[in-house]
Amino acid sequence: MKPFKYGCVVTGDAFCPRPALQKALVGNIRDGQNVVLVGERRMGKTSLVYAAHAALSKWRMLYVDLLNVRTTADVCNRAATAAAAMGSSTSFADRALRFIGRLRPTFSVDPQTGSPVVSVDARTAEDPRSLDDVMSLVSDLSRGGKFFVVFDEFQEIRKIDAGDQLLAVLRSRIQLLQDTCFVFSGSVRDAIADIFSNPASPFFKSAFALTVGPVPDDDYAPFLIRRFALGQRKADRAFVDRIFDFTGRTTGDVQQFCSAVWNASDPGDVLDDAAFKAALADIFAQESGAFEGQTASLTRFQFKTLVAVARHGGRNVFSREFLNRSELPSAAAASRALGALSAKGLLFLHLGEYKFFNPFLRAWLLSNGY
Repeated sequence: MKPFKYGCVVTGDAFCPRPALQKALVGNIRDGQNVVLVGERRMGKTSLVYAAHAALSKWRMLYVDLLNVRTTADVCNRAATAAAAMGSSTSFADRALRFIGRLRPTFSVDPQTGSPVVSVDARTAEDPRSLDDVMSLVSDLSRGGKFFVVFDEFQEIRKIDAGDQLLAVLRSRIQLLQDTCFVFSGSVRDAIADIFSNPASPFFKSAFALTVGPVPDDDYAPFLIRRFALGQRKADRAFVDRIFDFTGRTTGDVQQFCSAVWNASDPGDVLDDAAFKAALADIFAQESGAFEGQTASLTRFQFKTLVAVARHGGRNVFSREFLNRSELPSAAAASRALGALSAKGLLFLHLGEYKFFNPFLRAWLLSNGY
């Protein structure tokens, strides 16, 4: 079995321990202190939450994924469906009709996963106060103690037209659930930080902040070397450090590259430059179609700007030097191009530097001589 996993929750031996973060998260949950986990996507926040849950004996977790929610009904559906997965269908149906019956819920089963799915009437759930009904259901589930709720990609609520009202409704209910801990996880730093640090936000200073960054090299490198050794691949520290530098130490990207190395090598191999290049070629073979589609949709100036960031980095992007390299006429034009690239999910701004969401896109651009 391949020892590297990405794009999913990583548990058990495949999860690289993060002792300090795990201890802090588990301790806060036990103490009933709400927590906000802040970090970029693919940094391992969700896997960290599941590792904490595994360490909390006999605790129940309600996990609500809010990625790409667009309406109040979406939020209600996600929370209700997560709640449905926690108990028997009969007991949940009774609870649902009691607490969210006004939203006219319907019940079905996902044909692929076999998991229950709850859908509320979108017309009845237009009012942000509809979430109050769903939170009454959550409150009922919390009875019995040792229960915590996770809202993953919590910042997505802000994208909804009624997002601020939803946050206000949610905060008013959470304040009443003093025996239930809430964990809020977010991957867009500025957005999630604003929810908890802006005095105008209902959630101002309402949760203990934990930053989930890269796994420290001295912890991660031995772990990866051991994982390679499970298949009789020999990796040294220099090889693993090269992977760290190439991926920017984003946990999911590190795992994806290691998986590609595994695919491109055989038992007994000593992993070297040839293995590194073979792994990169394997990733390009899988993703080049997507890269071509993403870049084909760009305007000429957007593409030139993307290539300039790939070649020269994302700092000082309004300097005359960068503008010349991008063939952009002004800082305003650069701002528009970078804004469009960020909106398309190709770049993001962090600490004054534009970075690639996908480091393999950057490598693909450079390998093709753009």
